[in-house]
Amino acid sequence: MNQETKRKEMARKSLLKSESAAAVVVAAVLLLGLAFTLISVVKLNYVPEWKIDAEKDYSYDAWSNMEDVKTRADLFTRFMDSDSNYPYGLSATVPFSMGGGEIPVFDPSKSNGKLAVNTQGCTMSITLANHSNDPRPVDCGGITYYSENRQYPDQVFRYENGALILAQGNNSQMKRDPLFNISKYMGNYTVTINAINLTGETASISSSTFTALRLTGESIKPVFNSNDYGYLNESINSFNLTISTHYTDAWSTYLNNTAKEAKLEYGIDYKITYPDSDYVCLSFLPTDNNTYNIYINQTVICTELGGGFLTGDTVMKLGKWYNFNTVSDNGADSGVDLLSFKDYGTVVSFPANDPYDGVLNPYSKDNNVFYYDDKNTLELTFGFNGYTKLESKPTSATIRMIYHYTFTNTDPGSVQVAGENLSPLTGPNNEWCLYNKTTPIDITDPSDLTLDLQLNYQNPKYIEIDYLAVRLD
Repeated sequence: MNQETKRKEMARKSLLKSESAAAVVVAAVLLLGLAFTLISVVKLNYVPEWKIDAEKDYSYDAWSNMEDVKTRADLFTRFMDSDSNYPYGLSATVPFSMGGGEIPVFDPSKSNGKLAVNTQGCTMSITLANHSNDPRPVDCGGITYYSENRQYPDQVFRYENGALILAQGNNSQMKRDPLFNISKYMGNYTVTINAINLTGETASISSSTFTALRLTGESIKPVFNSNDYGYLNESINSFNLTISTHYTDAWSTYLNNTAKEAKLEYGIDYKITYPDSDYVCLSFLPTDNNTYNIYINQTVICTELGGGFLTGDTVMKLGKWYNFNTVSDNGADSGVDLLSFKDYGTVVSFPANDPYDGVLNPYSKDNNVFYYDDKNTLELTFGFNGYTKLESKPTSATIRMIYHYTFTNTDPGSVQVAGENLSPLTGPNNEWCLYNKTTPIDITDPSDLTLDLQLNYQNPKYIEIDYLAVRLD
């Protein structure tokens, strides 16, 4: 009996253990099922809305980048137009946020963006009524940003001929106006247009990270002046302004509103027609009262996709100038800003000889410079992030820097690149100087390319740096 009882007791305990294990397994399965159900509910009901909001946010960033392009181009135009002695070459780099919309955990994938230069044509032409066989064309070009979203509606941001356009589907709207003016004085109308011609290679890049666009102001010049026809002893009372564009809605609305604001009456003083699917024409009609003077200037701006930093290309090439994209002041709280080193002011040409450390004349600094007048020695460390490999192994590195200091110390600072010492700064004080020095290096990865710059204590005097770049050879 005792043995039988023991066997039954052991069988009962074994059954209880089995039931307990089964209960744990069932509970785990139920919890996993509940977790998958919750994740599915979130993905189906919430993630799409979150994705829309996230893609909308990055679209705002891309639009802001396009606004920066227009702002820089307008500033170049005003600056070049205001100074006939301006030697040109002023440049600026606009970084672009190319993608986004990721949702951590639930949908970490990013939507892409595409930036294109001169892949779509844009031209403008003036044709006087009495000279219909002599149209005056003006090239424009353009910059286009395409969003490639997964949830939020795709949009196109377009900069052409000074205008910033937002397009969605077949509709387009001009959000920032070009430099176009119609004014009236004593019954005579003056039409003034500043066309923007974007030159540079046709290129595009699609990415979900960052890229950059470099703009360089090359020239501004008159391309049409109605007084050229003065020798014909005629006054202009009728002409056509025609724009070739993919965004005819935006341009026709803008041209119509501009004419109305000048107190011109539609159908009597002017009309708008569409000679072809990608053309819009503003026609100034002949009347007994109106005569026109027409002045067109053209600003030429060179565009370079990539701009030398934060590009979609992660391979660092030889023979190309690069701006550093990381910097540390080793805890000095100096307020150092990388943008201060990316652009330089007005310079006719850089001296060809290397090494060089001397006066750069003539030179006028860019508005955004690094300025240091603290009482402590400052140690800056520059480097690169985002480049994965070198095109080939370099044997030398050249540092180019534009600087200016106001003290008499002959040792304003020292320079070291990739662990190799270069000559200290020796340019004369109170002058803008170019530092252009080359040294042998031994590196195998872009992360090895660092620059250590020491600016010595000179308080209360100061030192300024307007440009800093490196080239591998």
